Amino acid sequence: MRVSPARRRRWNNILILGIIAFIGLLNLPTLIKTYLIDEPAVVSQHPYLLNPTQDLQALHFANWSLENNQGRWRSSIPSVIPEADLVKRWQELVGTEVNQQSFDDLKPQLGSPETIEVWYFDQEEPQRITFYQTPQFWLLKNWQGKWIAISVEPRYLMPE
Repeated sequence: MRVSPARRRRWNNILILGIIAFIGLLNLPTLIKTYLIDEPAVVSQHPYLLNPTQDLQALHFANWSLENNQGRWRSSIPSVIPEADLVKRWQELVGTEVNQQSFDDLKPQLGSPETIEVWYFDQEEPQRITFYQTPQFWLLKNWQGKWIAISVEPRYLMPE
């Protein structure tokens, strides 16, 4: 029994369309997430220090840490401020963006930089925040790579 060329072409076309549909079906979750689901609206005219759309797991400083352990925040050193309040302060921290020219002008007045490691759930690598602390303000590099200035007392963000 011989199959006619027209019938063979038809089956080839059906097979090709079936494979394309299968590939589209495999990519459907990614397409839905990318194009149809909106990111949560972040309400602030100033840039955030930490990524507001990620769930925070830990903050590691040079001399102390805050870690989320079984749903409770714990500090490596005792603090007068509850750990959950400290974490909330860090999560809601916004600042004024500093352009590169202003940063370059300020750089000679700044001391040595310090680093904060920020760990988020579902991420393999931490966000590393470089910051300078001056008597008048803090200068921090946020999660988007922008320099932001924040005027806040050190005891507002650090345990006493």
